[in-house]
Amino acid sequence: MLEGESLSGKNKKLDLKGFFTRGHSRSIRAKKNILALACIKGVSVLTSFVLVPLTINYLSPVNYGIWLTLYSIVSWFGLLDVGLGNGLRNKFAEAVAGGDKQSARVYLSTSYAMLGAIMTLACIAFLAVNMFLDWSSILNVPAEKKDELRKVMAVIFGSFCMQLVVKLVSSMLLAVQRAAVAGAINTVCSILSLAAVYILTKTTMGSLLYLALAVGIINIVVPLAVSFWFYGVYYKEYAPAWKYVNFSYARKLMDVGVMFFLFQSTALIVVATDNLIISRLYGAEEVTPYNIALKYFTPVTVAFSIISTPLWSAYTEAYAQHDMAWIRRITTKMMKIWVLVFLAVIPMIFLAGFVYRIWVGKDIQIPLALSASMGLYVLLSSWNQIFGNFINGVGKMRVAFYLTIITAIVNIPLCIILAKYCHMGVTGIILASCISLVPDIIVIPIQYYKIIHNKAGGIWNK
Repeated sequence: MLEGESLSGKNKKLDLKGFFTRGHSRSIRAKKNILALACIKGVSVLTSFVLVPLTINYLSPVNYGIWLTLYSIVSWFGLLDVGLGNGLRNKFAEAVAGGDKQSARVYLSTSYAMLGAIMTLACIAFLAVNMFLDWSSILNVPAEKKDELRKVMAVIFGSFCMQLVVKLVSSMLLAVQRAAVAGAINTVCSILSLAAVYILTKTTMGSLLYLALAVGIINIVVPLAVSFWFYGVYYKEYAPAWKYVNFSYARKLMDVGVMFFLFQSTALIVVATDNLIISRLYGAEEVTPYNIALKYFTPVTVAFSIISTPLWSAYTEAYAQHDMAWIRRITTKMMKIWVLVFLAVIPMIFLAGFVYRIWVGKDIQIPLALSASMGLYVLLSSWNQIFGNFINGVGKMRVAFYLTIITAIVNIPLCIILAKYCHMGVTGIILASCISLVPDIIVIPIQYYKIIHNKAGGIWNK
């Protein structure tokens, strides 16, 4: 009996090893990335959970709400990359899959040159306009914060522009299916940000400006160091250089990139305007409970993204090689995994109040309805991600773009109607986002089915 149990244990070990060594090479890479991402993202989630109360204590709940709102506003300007990051990811992956190292290097070098020029012009323009903006009025906060907020926005925006350029290394790493390394960049930034905030709590009084400087520098230096390391050691054959910049390749990048840009710009209206709407309707202090509820469900969204993130570029490769069987098999597995997400979210909703009290204390009140709405949003967005990753990977985004235009048009009015006129408060804003996802949830799986069965024609295949 014991001998049999020992043998069984040995077989399990062998099976575990076989899980990461058997199967299609594309699947093996995905599995290894998922395992590594699980470890990396686990650290990142833990860090972010510790960072929330530490930052609130450093800034105060009101200033923390201001901080979140400013960052969400600046994130809108991520659209200035006009989809180059995602366009590069797809075109670079296609070139590598086809063994065309020369084109891959030209795509990479051209992307750096184009994005660097765009960000330089954007930064100069914003700093000029920023001198005349009254951020205290925009955010509905006391007027005495006007000068401080102007400086903070200058720092956040300037560092953000630089981040967009240096983080192109992440697009390259994702394209070669090294999602774990790309994820590690953000995790290291989170750990260093946590250390920086802790040092700030010991050396300064709560300052938005000091926090912006610390976080901005960290998010520039880390990806820059990663870039020098990987381009200098592992990917010398792809290392960007001026002599490989070829703007005739820009059109190919932009054909894919512009569609990503249009898609992201409309999608951003749905997901990134919530903080500003909350601040305008109820004050910056109400942004804090909304984001705590959002952060509470982060482990679920991160766990799902750990599995789905490596699949984007894998789908690109599989579609280029006409391996539809592999795509169907992986999508079916992702649908089964979503069921586990559902089973995790339901108890989380009912345990939310207890966790909030332990995590951030009793002073910040978060209604159960807000947690339930946030849980619903996580479920819907996770389901949408299953098919969205495939659509992104194969670049057939015209249908998704039109859907997001519709959602972008109705989302903000719907937020205001549910929150203000239906008296649902902050809960109404996240419910509006849930409703906005419904068309995508219905239509995008239909497009996936048509493409995978070679029945897509017209708009379904663009």
